[in-house]
Amino acid sequence: MRYAVLVPEALVVALAVVVLLAGRFGWMPRTSRAYLPQVTALIVLVAFGIELWAGASVTTYFGGALIQDRFALFAKAAALLTAAIALAATDWAAEDSLHIGIAMPLLSAFGVMVAASAGDMLGLWAGLELAAAAAVVMVSLRRPDLALRLLLVGGVATGLILFGLAFLYATTGNSDLSAIRDVLANRAPTLALALPMLLLAAGLAVRAGLAPFHVAGLPAGVGASPLGAGLVVGLTAVAAGTVAIKLVTALIPIPAVYMLYADVLAAVAMVGGGAAALAVRSPRPRLAYLAVGQLGWVTAGLATHYRSGIAASLFLLGAFAIAATCGPALLGRAEGGEPAIAGLGAVRPVRAAGIGLAMLSLAGAPPLAGFFGELTVAAALAQSGNFVLLGLGLLGSVMSIAAVIGTLRVLYIQSPLEEARRGAAAALPAVTGLSTAGAVAFCVVIAAYGVFGNPILGLADQGAEALGLR
Repeated sequence: MRYAVLVPEALVVALAVVVLLAGRFGWMPRTSRAYLPQVTALIVLVAFGIELWAGASVTTYFGGALIQDRFALFAKAAALLTAAIALAATDWAAEDSLHIGIAMPLLSAFGVMVAASAGDMLGLWAGLELAAAAAVVMVSLRRPDLALRLLLVGGVATGLILFGLAFLYATTGNSDLSAIRDVLANRAPTLALALPMLLLAAGLAVRAGLAPFHVAGLPAGVGASPLGAGLVVGLTAVAAGTVAIKLVTALIPIPAVYMLYADVLAAVAMVGGGAAALAVRSPRPRLAYLAVGQLGWVTAGLATHYRSGIAASLFLLGAFAIAATCGPALLGRAEGGEPAIAGLGAVRPVRAAGIGLAMLSLAGAPPLAGFFGELTVAAALAQSGNFVLLGLGLLGSVMSIAAVIGTLRVLYIQSPLEEARRGAAAALPAVTGLSTAGAVAFCVVIAAYGVFGNPILGLADQGAEALGLR
């Protein structure tokens, strides 16, 4: 029973490897490939159930390198559920490769799981890089030029992160996160430590796509396939957010070395994301900018350096993971701007409902998951007395909601294009039993996240406590 906790990771990795090998060597007959997404989504749901059942135990593995606690349970369950819904809701006719398209979300979710369970800095870095590498592979299938750009930007981000982590190791003499916190408890914040933390924060911001660093990775997300865009905007950012939360808890004895950076990043992301979402009209860039704005709220929770704020960030990160990853998958081939989704509510009502709920949640509109997540962060900001950042966040949310109202008008009020005028960039998503079930599941989960917000927030609070916060 002790090693049952590792079964979800083993299932996800084994499934990804088997799918890749089957695609490379043609092990599966053509008639069986049509059922591959259904089987994969079902196995990931089984892994999700095992995680909820066995992940409640608190234990360590491999000499403390891997930790299973309430934080790991929350983050890993969110990653598995997100991957399952994304695989189900995807319009596979719009993807470039069935086998790679199935394997990469699994590996990206596994990267989040590794980071969530990591007990040292090496595990955090490995999980983040795995999630980011999977996104690069997905982008390369359609746009090798954008994939190369994303790879180069990722290399810069990796260099910044490794420099910051190396300096933290040199300062404390430890790579273990709990040991780092214990050492820093007896030290005062210094400029010599604050400057490397600036580089570390910048590297994580690039990986997450936080404004103003989103200009580096956002074009890759916009130009990728629908599922590839979800990995760039969603799961990669979730991995970066998971790493940021664990590093903040290690640095919690000396908040002065990172608070200013977090405040600035949060303010720029919340206001900039909302303003950019209001300025653009095309649905996929608008969804990406909405995600940038909500990541700003996640960062604002970390800036409070209180248990309530960090728990609120973790709670919001779960809602963000589902909406930001599955939203592009629900959009499908919406590359022709607003005309591609005009009247979608009449011709594809279930998928249109999923698109609307994803955008509303990312904008923080009540009573969805994103609203309750931003509300908990807002309460933590008010408790910490940071009313300036709270006001900027509310301004960004108002602009984001106004932007989503424009998209809803296109979805439900405008008339759909004639079939002869659609073309490949505005082709309607294919209607299949799996994609319909995936869209329905997304709508149910994003609504239930808000309905059951109190117990979910309680688990997030337990996760913050498991990280050593009191």
